[in-house]
Amino acid sequence: MPRTDYTSEVVAVRGKEIYQQQIRDKVELKHKGKFLSVDIETGDYEIDTDDLSPTMRLLAKRPDAVVFSLRIGFQAAHRIDFKISDQQNDCWVH
Repeated sequence: MPRTDYTSEVVAVRGKEIYQQQIRDKVELKHKGKFLSVDIETGDYEIDTDDLSPTMRLLAKRPDAVVFSLRIGFQAAHRIDFKISDQQNDCWVH
């Protein structure tokens, strides 16, 4: 695995900046709900229906890429959702 001096916070901030300034207007309408990964050093990006494929393609092109991923059109890539159920109560947790 490549070593990077970036903190996770720096990767997230830079990734979001690149997405907002350079990519969003090109992809949001056509690819909403898909996953996007961007190399924060080059600005190269990939899109796919699953969250792993775009990252793997970026790393295949440039093994030392510093990758930030997001779900196009959503604030979070994944949602935690489960149901707790017993004989008397059902409770949804989001």
